[in-house]
Amino acid sequence: RDLSSPRALVIRDGVRKHIAGREVARGAIVGLGEGGRVPADGWLAENDGLQVDESLLTGESVPVRKTAASGAALADGVRPGGDDLSFVWSGSLVVRGSGLCVVTAPGRASEIGKIGMVLAGLETEAPRLRVQTRRLVLWFGATGLAASILVVVLYGLLRGSWLEAALAGIALGMSMLPEEFPVVLTIFMARGARRMSRNRVLTRRAAAIETLGSATVLCTDKTGTLTRNRMRIAELRLPDGRVLLPEDLQGGVPDSEFHLLVELGILASAP
Repeated sequence: RDLSSPRALVIRDGVRKHIAGREVARGAIVGLGEGGRVPADGWLAENDGLQVDESLLTGESVPVRKTAASGAALADGVRPGGDDLSFVWSGSLVVRGSGLCVVTAPGRASEIGKIGMVLAGLETEAPRLRVQTRRLVLWFGATGLAASILVVVLYGLLRGSWLEAALAGIALGMSMLPEEFPVVLTIFMARGARRMSRNRVLTRRAAAIETLGSATVLCTDKTGTLTRNRMRIAELRLPDGRVLLPEDLQGGVPDSEFHLLVELGILASAP
């Protein structure tokens, strides 16, 4: 939410003024400078060595170059990512240079706004443990209510005191209600969080403990944070199934076919 509504430097009647990003309208002229965030999607009317970090939208940590363009040269369907585009997108960070941007899609119409709309429409599924506990509590409640009604009726018919029958039914119902379930679940979650903290993992939500406890495969992809932001060869594999590991390349490439594979890989890579 903070990134989707930064401060914007707009030019109105030849005067530069700072306004909230949510107040930027279509067709406005916005000034971009180093360290600032783009307040809305638009095309560049002026460009002075502008480089923008679009990792918020593309996941690529390397800034991209921008070029200026006229309104007639614009094309529909341009997507974030890649150098020498004349478009900038809301939420991206200006890391170098300056320029002027003509807004074409502010607010919810921007790319990051569309992402926010999709996220707002997601329905959060209740954890399985909570669903199962709710079902068990409802079953206990229905059983206790039925037993209490039965006690009231039998007590009143057999002994003739309906007041005592009502009190006995209430006492039985209260004794059958599972009041300790929330306490037990809270203790279990706290113990799970404590065990995870020993492995240097902090949990903000109790549902994450249950999810991680039932997970069998965990897939992550965050280049530059969980990795070295550098690609490397894991293995070389030929169509016939032969495999060469990087450790085997220390003394050179022994096979002519592997040698050709390495040579083609070097030629296909940037220097």
